[in-house]
Parts: sequence; C-alpha cells; structure tokens
Amino acid sequence: MSHTAIVPDHDTLRNYLLQHRLPLYYSKPVVAHIETYMAAATAKGFRGKVVDLAEYSDRHRTTLGHFLAEGKWDETVLQNKVKAESLRQVVEIPHHAAEPLFVIHDDTIAKKTKPSSQAKSPIEQTGFHHSHLEGKVVWGHQVQATVVQSGGISLIHAIDPYDKTKTHPDGTVYTKIDRVCDMAATLPPPPHRGYVLVDSWFTCSRVMESYAAAGYHLIGGLQTNRIIYPQGIRISVQDFALHIRKEDVRLVTVNGSAYWTYRYEGALNDMENAVILLCWPEQAFGEQKALRAFLCTDVSLTTETICTYYSKRWPIEIFFRQSKNNLGFDTYQVRSATAFIRKNCEKVFWLDSLLIHSKMRNSGS
Repeated sequence: MSHTAIVPDHDTLRNYLLQHRLPLYYSKPVVAHIETYMAAATAKGFRGKVVDLAEYSDRHRTTLGHFLAEGKWDETVLQNKVKAESLRQVVEIPHHAAEPLFVIHDDTIAKKTKPSSQAKSPIEQTGFHHSHLEGKVVWGHQVQATVVQSGGISLIHAIDPYDKTKTHPDGTVYTKIDRVCDMAATLPPPPHRGYVLVDSWFTCSRVMESYAAAGYHLIGGLQTNRIIYPQGIRISVQDFALHIRKEDVRLVTVNGSAYWTYRYEGALNDMENAVILLCWPEQAFGEQKALRAFLCTDVSLTTETICTYYSKRWPIEIFFRQSKNNLGFDTYQVRSATAFIRKNCEKVFWLDSLLIHSKMRNSGS
C-alpha cells in the first residue's frame, strides 16, 4: 500500500472525484477542500495537521480547520462511496477468476497525550484502551478497520472510531464485536468462496454466526486457553499442546517461513466441529510461549491452505503502519470527533483511489 510509487497527479485526483459524481453531493468549495486533502496527504512529510493542508491550498489554515470540524457537508457520502467502490473492484475478481473473497477486520490505537484535568478542550472520543503492541493501557483514539481482498488486490472498506459511550436502544454498550457483526450483514454473498480473517479478539460464536449467515467462513486466531474435546476429553489448547510429540506434527511453509503444525478437527465450546491448528516456528517446537493457535470453520480446507489464507491478514497491518508513518495518524491535532471522522473518511477515499488507479495503470486500462 505504499504511496511512493503510485501517487496520481492532480488531474487524476480531480477526474477520480468527478467519476464518483461528488459535485452532485457537494459544493465546489467542498470538492476543492477534499482534493486539497488528498493532494497534501501524498506529500512527503505529511503529519496530518491543518498547517500541512494549507501548503496545498490558497485558503487560510483556519478555513481548512473549520471545513473539517464545523463544515456543512455530509461525510457519510464518502463513506458509502468507499464501501461501494471497494466491493465493486474486489468482487469482480472472484467473478472472473474463481478467487476467494476475503474480509479482514482489526483495530488499532492512535496514541495521544492524556489531557490535564483542567484542560478546556480535550480531544473528543479519546479514552483508555489496551494496546496489544505496547502490552499496556494507553490513552487515545481506537479505530476499527475493514479491508476487502481478492486476487492480490486489497482495498480499505471502512474505518470507524470506536466510541465506548455508544449504546443500543436497550442501553447496553455497543461493542467492537457488534460492529463486526453489523458489517457482515452489509456484505454481498461471495461469488465463489468467502472468508473473514480476524485475530483472537473477534474469534467468537457471534461473529462466526453472523458471517455464516452472510455466506462466509471464519479463519481466526484462537486464545490458547480455549477448551477443546479430543477423544471427548475436556482440555485447554495449551494443556493439550504439552502432549503433542514431534512425530505428531508436520512442517508447513507459508510465505517462506516454516512452522510445525498439528491439526485438530472436532468440537470446542460453542461449536460442534471446526479445524484448530496448533503452530510453532520451525526452531521453537514445544516452547509454550511460541505456541499459536488458529481456528477455521471450513473443515474442507487443507492445513497449508488455512495457513496461507490466514496470512492474507497482513495488508491491514500494513495499512495501520503506513497510516501512522505516512498519513499522520499518530500526529494529527484535530480535537473534535467530527473532524477526526472526516479526516479518516478522506484518508480512506484517497488510499482506495491510489490503489484503484495503480490497478488500472498496471492493467493498461
């Protein structure tokens, strides 16, 4: 997803906006501001700050800041455009090439400095969140992202801030699991086969059932304290792994890396039948800290195929890394939740335009 080699020129950006008929929904100044943001974000050294946008516009930075925080325009138009176009581009591949359609979910944290209790205008919707990367609780915005992928093409489908204060009509908290389940209901049936790829946080019966109803299998990480029932015996994955010998496993190579794998097929809590793979790096067989477990609801897949499919989660990690390194995701200074959401909308719209443009150029279109 690197933007260093596929940055389109301003005419291409303008044509892309016209192609999606944005002038039907937005005034000329709004379209011009959106183009400014997309052009600025392609520049080296972009930090996500309003002053960076001003370098690519004849408008004062206060005008650009007002556009993000208080401007009268509907960012859901961009969100819906991104969702429709990402699916259109990706779904046409499995239609023609019988490729699986992958839907990838994950979340990340934009770490910020916790404001003083005396702060008059702290950043909205920030809070304490557990960072898996740092292994501790940090302060900042947490966002959930969805990537759709097929045939080597990966596009951002959605990115939404997680608001802990959001509730259902009955007053219960709207969780990250709820958002993933709601997303499943909006996706089209896969033309051939479909798989949702998630980490262990989202590997649960609710997500499996929601995606099964939409026609997708799940391949996800699995906590090693989950209970399985080999030969009808109730035991955790990590305890079962202690009884696995070298002659029980086989070496599987995925993307150039080799792993010892053990395949279990059977029941676990909340499921009657699934495949669970216990994996160790080639040089770390039997080491408890090196053990990783994965679940797949499609028992027809081979062990090699499950490992290969799960490795296709990597584009969403690249998206998070490049958003922080190149798109100012960790260095933005907007304070309102509206401005934060709008910056994300424009960022995703920009990224997909780059990727689609690159795809068309490489195919000679």
